[in-house]
Amino acid sequence: MSDEREPIVPRSAESPSAASSSAVLYHDSSQSPQSRTCQLLFVGLVVVMVLVTLVLSIWRGIEVTESGFMYFMLGLNLLGFAILEIIMIMFVRRGDLPKGKTWFLYFVGGAVILESIFTDVALFR
Repeated sequence: MSDEREPIVPRSAESPSAASSSAVLYHDSSQSPQSRTCQLLFVGLVVVMVLVTLVLSIWRGIEVTESGFMYFMLGLNLLGFAILEIIMIMFVRRGDLPKGKTWFLYFVGGAVILESIFTDVALFR
C-alpha cells in the first residue's frame, strides 16, 4: 500500500519550467478569454441582426398585399447566408478548417451584418 503523503505525480515527471511558470491554461488554448468574449459578442450581434431582419421581412411581406413574397424572399436569402456561416463554424470546431482561418468567419459574419442592414433599408425604402 502506498504512503498517503507521497505525491500523485512523481517529482521526476514534473518539468522544472512548468512548475516555475505562472502561465494559465485555458480549455481552448488557442484563444484567451477576452478573444472568446469578443467572438461570442460578435456571434450574438449577427444572430440578433438576422432575427430582427427575418421578423421584419415576414411582417412586411404580410403587410404589403401586392408582391409581398419578395420581402419574404429577402429574409430567406439572409437566412441562407446565416446557415452557411453556421456550417463554417461547425467545420472550424471539428478541425476541418484550421484555426488560423477564423478571420474568414468574421468576414462572412460582417457580410451577413451588412446584408441585414441593406435588407432592412430595402424593406422600408
